[in-house]
Amino acid sequence: MTDTNAWLEALEKTDFEPLPGTVNTYQSYRFVDLDINSVTVDNYQDLLVPSLARQVEIFVPPSGSFETEDLRRYLELVCSYETSTTDLMMGLSLADQIRLTFSDMKTSTICDRYPDIGLAEKRRYRCVAEYLIRQGELTKLRDENGKLIKKIGNMQKAVVLYMPLPKLLETLRRSGLGHLIKASGQTQEEKNTVN
Repeated sequence: MTDTNAWLEALEKTDFEPLPGTVNTYQSYRFVDLDINSVTVDNYQDLLVPSLARQVEIFVPPSGSFETEDLRRYLELVCSYETSTTDLMMGLSLADQIRLTFSDMKTSTICDRYPDIGLAEKRRYRCVAEYLIRQGELTKLRDENGKLIKKIGNMQKAVVLYMPLPKLLETLRRSGLGHLIKASGQTQEEKNTVN
């Protein structure tokens, strides 16, 4: 079955509808109560959730060169990766699309998962995959010596294999997308659970 068929099947089997009158966009739990304009290089550790504070600390002095405006632009960019809509036809964030695609917990490549997208779009997907790696949701498959394991992709080039990690499923559940998880061995009750 192709990924397109899998998505269509998921849409047909999904009876999820947002409650009437609710906003159909949501943000990651990391941004839901955050006013980015109040974040500075001096107070970021107090205002950001720990995982986000760890993510940005390398960019902030003394180790980095971000000033407050740079930090805010970066947070806006990361927030845009994590903002989605509950309307599956309107589209999910790229990060959530990748999370859902890899929610079967099987190691694969971006090329295998998205064979019909163009080269420029694959670069965007790989960029967001790198973001998910930094979040501890994906990892690149490596051999016992630490070398990357690659395979020949659709364009006859060596491509990286990505392996999903348990945090990927946790993030989907926390984002209200647990009912779309594709992992085998999961009960319907677990799929419907939103943490």
